[in-house]
Amino acid sequence: MAPRQPSGWELEKLRALLAAQFDEAVADAFLSLPLQVETRRGKIRYVYVNGRRIMTLRPSDFHFTLSLEAGEVVRSASRPPRYRVVATRIPRPSVMGLDVIDADPDIRPGDEVLIVTAEDRLIGVGKARLPGHLMRLLPHQEAVRVREVAGGAKAEGGAGPEGP
Repeated sequence: MAPRQPSGWELEKLRALLAAQFDEAVADAFLSLPLQVETRRGKIRYVYVNGRRIMTLRPSDFHFTLSLEAGEVVRSASRPPRYRVVATRIPRPSVMGLDVIDADPDIRPGDEVLIVTAEDRLIGVGKARLPGHLMRLLPHQEAVRVREVAGGAKAEGGAGPEGP
């Protein structure tokens, strides 16, 4: 099914899911965009902006996975350290505890997180593998499984910009 404008009910559902996963400010930031949705079996599965998929709804836990574009919306709508893992380099394919400078202590394993520089520049998005308060304390553990890094490369692809 092709992307289409969401109905009023679908917008309410998007708002509720985004507010539950993030907060009201992030939900409002997303809903201010010209969103389109694609459904599967009558349920929202993909969210698009200007023809580009920015989020996928995981049916297992009703959380969104984020693209870099969606990560930038979350970053601009929230204040540090919310949802952020500050890393020393551009991650590939994981952020290890050794690379973590700081992390939101409220991050839980499985949460979608933003990987940022110390200057709060978005360099990637991914899924937390450790609680935020333990990321720096476990240097040889995978802190974040990276989904996408700045520069358009997928983390698993191996090609793309290297860290500073």
